[in-house]
Amino acid sequence: MSAQDIYQAHLDAVSEALWEHDFERVLDHISFPSFLETDDALLRINNREAYLPSLKTFRKTLQRLGATAYHRLCREAAFAPEDPNRIEGIHETYALAGTRPVLPPYLNQMTLVHKAGRWLGAGLRSATQNAQSMIITHPEPDAGLTAAAAAKQEHRK
Repeated sequence: MSAQDIYQAHLDAVSEALWEHDFERVLDHISFPSFLETDDALLRINNREAYLPSLKTFRKTLQRLGATAYHRLCREAAFAPEDPNRIEGIHETYALAGTRPVLPPYLNQMTLVHKAGRWLGAGLRSATQNAQSMIITHPEPDAGLTAAAAAKQEHRK
């Protein structure tokens, strides 16, 4: 398969899982640790639980905006010259209500890595404002932490 075919297959699988509210399946397509970045926000994702709030909030945002479709289309993708187990790609995201965008379409840059026989997302940069699209939601501090410990943990990030 070409890098573009692998990249698009990954986009399709994750988009379908997100659309169906199958967050566990989305998480199965991510390599941890990872990151998610927009023009105005950054989330370092150490584990599955740290990414879950963002997935749920973004899906609720799509629903609230009246989206009836969510598509991500590969624009370009290539195997990294120094590592055939890595693909760097660019795709465009469309959230639509019928044929009308509910969010302005935006470009993304994503890395895929091949691990244990699967291609997994290993970081995503989105050329959009998080304040508008709500792609990133920071997880609540661990319930077992005191407020002081949670603040100290946040300061280390």
